Amino acid sequence: MKNLKQLLYLLLCFMTWSCYTPESLKGFDSDTWKADKNACKGDRAKLAPEFEKIRKEMYGKKEFIVRNVLGKPDKENLLERSQRIYYYYLEAGTQCQDASKLSEANRLEVRINSLGKVSGISYSNPEELTKPE
Repeated sequence: MKNLKQLLYLLLCFMTWSCYTPESLKGFDSDTWKADKNACKGDRAKLAPEFEKIRKEMYGKKEFIVRNVLGKPDKENLLERSQRIYYYYLEAGTQCQDASKLSEANRLEVRINSLGKVSGISYSNPEELTKPE
């Protein structure tokens, strides 16, 4: 019976943490970002300056927080030693016609290290982005 209580407690904790998004990231319009799969609607391009405001706060966050804020990545690349890169498109491109191939469209690249934490965030074409004031 004691083991069952511990198991239920752990399950409850996991469920709570899996839905957790830090307060500092809650101002970002995640719903609009997630709804614009592959950036084919053009909404992500409008949200790029808003993302830039929270980008530094994403460093060191766990993978589940990235998925809670940005949703499932448009593409994912598995690297050696369990590292991954999540790709989120910021503009429409060839990925809107053929989502199976990585497009040259401007995209956000989130690097997840082997511990499941964000270790880097970059853009494929940073000069095309407008910086927030």
